[in-house]
Amino acid sequence: MSKLHLVFGGRVKDPQGLDFANLDEIDLVGVYDSFAAAEEAWRGKAQRTVDDAEMKYVIVHLHRLLEPDGEGITGLERPREAAQPQAER
Repeated sequence: MSKLHLVFGGRVKDPQGLDFANLDEIDLVGVYDSFAAAEEAWRGKAQRTVDDAEMKYVIVHLHRLLEPDGEGITGLERPREAAQPQAER
């Protein structure tokens, strides 16, 4: 099975959360077959909106959602090097 990753983003209600303000306006960037490709797409979108704290882009590990190995719905994350420090989450 391919290691599929989904990149999407949009305006959030709280910059520290993932509650998107308007699901009709979600920007579906794409589905990628590697984390590296997804991260490159995420980085491109995230850097364009870096000055807008209410705009957030994320990578979803679709392969984790599709594999019955017990990882469940823990596949939503921001890339590590760009994630905020624990105190800010």
